[in-house]
Amino acid sequence: MRKQILIEKNVLSTQIAILQESEFISFYLETCIKSDKQNRIVVGQVEQVVKNLKAVFVNFGEEKNGLLHIKQVPECYQNKLSPGSRLPVQVVKQNSGEKGYKLTGKVNLMGRFLVCLPFETGINISKKIKDQEIREVLKQKLQCLSNGKYGFVVRTTAKNASESLLEKDALELIEKADAFMKAKDYLSKGSQLYEDPPLFMQIVREELEGAEKVEIICNQQSVLSAIQADIGEEDDEEHISFKLCNEIEGLFQVYDIEKKRTQLLNRKIWLKNGGNLVIDYTEAMTVIDVNSAKAILTKNPQKAVLDLNLLAVKESILQMLRRNLSGIIVTDLVEMPSQEDKQYIYEYAKELLNKWGDRRTKVYPLTDLGLLQFSRTKKYIGLPQQLFTSCIQCEAPYSGNSLSYYMMELEKTIKDISEKTEHTAVFVEVDPIFYQFLLKNNCIEQLENAYNLQLQIERSTASSKKMFLCQFYQR
Repeated sequence: MRKQILIEKNVLSTQIAILQESEFISFYLETCIKSDKQNRIVVGQVEQVVKNLKAVFVNFGEEKNGLLHIKQVPECYQNKLSPGSRLPVQVVKQNSGEKGYKLTGKVNLMGRFLVCLPFETGINISKKIKDQEIREVLKQKLQCLSNGKYGFVVRTTAKNASESLLEKDALELIEKADAFMKAKDYLSKGSQLYEDPPLFMQIVREELEGAEKVEIICNQQSVLSAIQADIGEEDDEEHISFKLCNEIEGLFQVYDIEKKRTQLLNRKIWLKNGGNLVIDYTEAMTVIDVNSAKAILTKNPQKAVLDLNLLAVKESILQMLRRNLSGIIVTDLVEMPSQEDKQYIYEYAKELLNKWGDRRTKVYPLTDLGLLQFSRTKKYIGLPQQLFTSCIQCEAPYSGNSLSYYMMELEKTIKDISEKTEHTAVFVEVDPIFYQFLLKNNCIEQLENAYNLQLQIERSTASSKKMFLCQFYQR
């Protein structure tokens, strides 16, 4: 399988697209706002002990306290759980809607091939590594390196890794664990002890697994150099190639996926036969409605409906992967009376998920009402959560563009001015709320330094309908 990983690194955001055999499969976004707190380890302070729940509520520097079950607390802290006591906690489930954070005290440090467990001992090896000889070699090697100080989980990716790469990964994790153990009892509440690597690094590590050839393309040499240093020279020589692409029109434009990327914000997606999908986000689930619309279903209705639903299932799964949706996703297909057709659709959906290597998603057989249901575990923040916000009037979820969306649009405008014109200064009129957002996140200074422009920012009047407006003047 041939994969291409496109990484467009800008000042305020990083966008990552995965192509398999030149088909745009998935998309990820990370902004400078750092809203993704998954796996972050911080110092927490116990606020309340709830004996009935066998849990404690922990203040770890966020607006909402996190829930920590007693069974997820290391033995060394079990007898110290009282209001005011402190312990390191890791975010395992992020705040979503009315639901708060879920925490664990049994923290883990993720590497490329290994996971280090600072509060445990022993070596656990992935069940997918079935060769007993390989398992024994891995176990002995890690026991020797850690000297029984920390526990380790050996991931499936370690099966094909060289001894030197495994040793490098283990030593780096041990160094991080040593620093963590040294600092955990001396820092104040909310202090960060550990954070996952940048999103692009995590995605690259995941996508290398199982791929025969991988090409990593980026618009910044510093990012390519960081990836090369992380994966090691041995892998580099085997099946990975690197390419710098800093064209003015942008990476996604060069690789002809810009139109599909911008469609990820659309509620309606058109199919090539004239049908369409309408995607709605609710608190409980994502609903995808399939409409025949302009599709012609008269000549052979049964075959035409089956073909329409096959197209809809493929596009539904692609939209699910590209938008990084999670939870329950329900696709309401056009009605099919044939049970054989329903089974064929179900098998086709399973085949696509397997083809595109999505292990996070489970698909269920069609219901009597023609609903195709998916459940997908959450990993990284989905596109709707980052780029949409609730309606101010009716509070409908994901019905308006977020401030992060406008921040990215502002950078895109500033970047175009810098690269395609000779202007040296720009007057920017922005919405008052957006103005405070830009100041709080230090966006203006970062944009000025990166694009060598002087930005004069002014708050717009309350009657202005635009979030920002750029005008030129000579410095």
